[in-house]
Amino acid sequence: MPTSAGQRALFVYYRVPRAHCAEALQAITNLQLVVAQRCPGMQARLWQRDDGASPSAGDPTWMEVYEHPQGVDAQREQCLLALVQDLPHDLIGVRHLEAFVPLGVAAGHPFKPEA
Repeated sequence: MPTSAGQRALFVYYRVPRAHCAEALQAITNLQLVVAQRCPGMQARLWQRDDGASPSAGDPTWMEVYEHPQGVDAQREQCLLALVQDLPHDLIGVRHLEAFVPLGVAAGHPFKPEA
């Protein structure tokens, strides 16, 4: 069975002021391209929370997802964190980083739902 480090993925979410969305998209896209170059095999995706088309939804919430076939270990995470320092600080809101592993891996055994 793979270890939790072997399947670990990072999720980074934050709000983007509507006025900065185009600029933020360019900055995050560039960041993810550099991450892929510096961390071979790293896969990066950018998501937006589905708040519907309501203009009252406020600023959108974006989420970056980082995965690697061998998991996002501490070295790959540090690479990402170092590159993030180059982002303009007023472009996006506070970044919240969380690490997840597939259910069952974290506990060291497969998850068995009750019947």
